[in-house]
Amino acid sequence: MLKKLVNEAKFKLTLTTTGPVLIRSGVATSSQGRNPDMAPVQTFRNGQREVFFPGSSLKGVFRSHVEKIGRTLNEPAICNPFDDSFCGKKYQKQEDFASHEAYANSCPVCRLFGSTAFIGRISIGDAYLVNSAQRYPVELRDGVGIDRFTGGAANRAKFDLEAVSSGVAFETTVYIRNFECWQLGMILQVVRDLEDELIRIGSGTSRGLGGVKGAVEKVEISYPGLPQKEAQEVWGLGKFLASQTPNYNTRADDVLTLTAEPPTTPNGIRLTSVYEGEILAELRDKAGQEFVQRIRQWRAL
Repeated sequence: MLKKLVNEAKFKLTLTTTGPVLIRSGVATSSQGRNPDMAPVQTFRNGQREVFFPGSSLKGVFRSHVEKIGRTLNEPAICNPFDDSFCGKKYQKQEDFASHEAYANSCPVCRLFGSTAFIGRISIGDAYLVNSAQRYPVELRDGVGIDRFTGGAANRAKFDLEAVSSGVAFETTVYIRNFECWQLGMILQVVRDLEDELIRIGSGTSRGLGGVKGAVEKVEISYPGLPQKEAQEVWGLGKFLASQTPNYNTRADDVLTLTAEPPTTPNGIRLTSVYEGEILAELRDKAGQEFVQRIRQWRAL
């Protein structure tokens, strides 16, 4: 959809483990010569193997969390991606359909994360170790199945798992293109919940694993094409589409106006603003308010 770029948002997200975390590998192997039943996923980087958090896993966590938030605010407006009535299902039997039509008729989550009808506009990279010297900062944990009759350990039900230890920092990059202002608020709400340690990732989240704390220091927003805009304004997709066709079902007043001007500089064909400190806090608050308002007003699917 929309075969051009009108705006971009990018930020680095640091995830620090607050307890053991296990995003499981498909193969139970260890770099320490052990053979646990479950081990964290690894990659080959900087000439050696190291643990990491896959971007696909993180994106799934983001999507799942915003679906929960969206259903809390307006349950009928959010589709179930595993149900026959999900957004992409409407177009699976159509060989030719317009992407703007699919976007206009999609739920808030599918608009940003995509569906089988059109590609999503958010990408989350793999999260790599901030301190690569740690390389394999894991701990071995014992597990045992419980006999439902005796309440003790079940026969032959012992297992071992390796999990990333507490206090290990990973960093990833989150990138959003052609976003509406409320969508920026949606993602920044996930960041806020990560900062508050309300989101767990990986396996075993109901039994003590998966604790992480997020941190974002700054957000960069760029506008390819150097539009003539006020420095304190943040323009969403709807602002750029106000006088254009076809109809993406966006709003012409898709603008956030802040009280302060962020540092803004031309960068090639882009005009880039950097939000940090108090300006970032105001951006998060206003984008978050826009997100809540739009979801509550969204028509049911």
